Amino acid sequence: MLKIKEYVKVKSLSQAYELNQKKNNKIIGGMLWLKMGNRRIQTAIDLSELGLDKIEETEQEFVIGSMVTLRELETHPGFCVYTKGAAR
Repeated sequence: MLKIKEYVKVKSLSQAYELNQKKNNKIIGGMLWLKMGNRRIQTAIDLSELGLDKIEETEQEFVIGSMVTLRELETHPGFCVYTKGAAR
């Protein structure tokens, strides 16, 4: 069972970094691995307000935010063309 003592929705990357320096604090995201065992988390760090859920495409590269879901990546038109459908 997952037990969380405190939940913080951070407002900046620097705030997230600072909180994440403590061993018992964890960044939460997909939660798959966190839910697979008995864990106690002092502070759960939520990055959802930081705009890290975007895929930016330029002629040179794709910049994929850390909060982009696999489904968003799979259905992104430019990424699908670039990978020739391998992302599906």
